[in-house]
Amino acid sequence: MDFDDEEFIKREQSDDLLFEAYDEPVKTKAIKLAKQALELNPNNIDAENFITQHETNTIKKLKKYEETLNKEKANLEKEDFFKEENIGIFWGLIETRPYMRTKHSYMLTLMELGRYTEAIKQGEELLKLCESDNLGIRYLIIGLYTVLEKFDKAEKIYNKYSEASTFMWFPLSIMYYKEGNYRKCKKVLKQLQENNEYLLNYLTGRKKFTKAKVEDIEINGTYSWGSEAEAYFVVKDNKYLLETVPSFIEFIEREI
Repeated sequence: MDFDDEEFIKREQSDDLLFEAYDEPVKTKAIKLAKQALELNPNNIDAENFITQHETNTIKKLKKYEETLNKEKANLEKEDFFKEENIGIFWGLIETRPYMRTKHSYMLTLMELGRYTEAIKQGEELLKLCESDNLGIRYLIIGLYTVLEKFDKAEKIYNKYSEASTFMWFPLSIMYYKEGNYRKCKKVLKQLQENNEYLLNYLTGRKKFTKAKVEDIEINGTYSWGSEAEAYFVVKDNKYLLETVPSFIEFIEREI
C-alpha cells in the first residue's frame, strides 16, 4: 500500500467515525468518536466543528470556530477556490462545504452572543459565496436586519428569494410590525396561518408544546411544511427577534 492509499483509508475511516458520532445519543461517547476521527484525519473540519459545537462556554466556542474558519480559508485560498469564477457557486464545490458549514456555525454563535452586526457580515459573505443559499442563511439574515431595523435590506432579501415559506414570512411579519405597517403585517400573518395552522396558536398560548413533544422534535431534528415541528423551529429560531417586539403577540391575538 502506498502513502496515498494509506491516507485515503484514514480519511474514509475518519468520516465513518464522524457518522457514528452523529448517530450516538450519548454526548460523551459522541465527542470521543469525533476526537478519534480527528486523530485519523487532522483536516476533518466537520469533526473539529462537531467537537466545538459541544463546547459549553460560548465565547470559547466562538474562538474555536474562528480558528477553524481561518485555517480552512487559508487552505482553500491555497488551492484557488476563492478565484472569481467560483464566487457564487461555493456549495456546488464539495471541497468548500466544510468551510461554509463552519462559517454558518460561527454566524450562529455570534448571534448567541448578541453580536448581530458581525453576524450579518458573515451572513452577507455566505450569500455572496453561495447565491443559491443551500444553508438557509436568508432566514437568519432577514431576522437580523429586522432586529437592527434595516428594513430596506430585509425586504430586499425577501424580494430576492421570494418564497412562500413559514421561515421567511415569520420574520417578515415582525419586520412590518416594527416598521409600523400593520396592514401588511396582518396580511402576512394570515398567510402564515394558512401555511402552518400551529404557529400562531402556539405563539398566543391557545396550544402548547408538551415536554414530550418538544423532546421528540429535538431528537428527530427534522420537519415538514405545515407541521408542529416546523412551528416549533420557527419560534425557536426567532426567539431573539420576538423579544424585540413585546406587544406583537397581543397584536396577533387581537387581529388574527
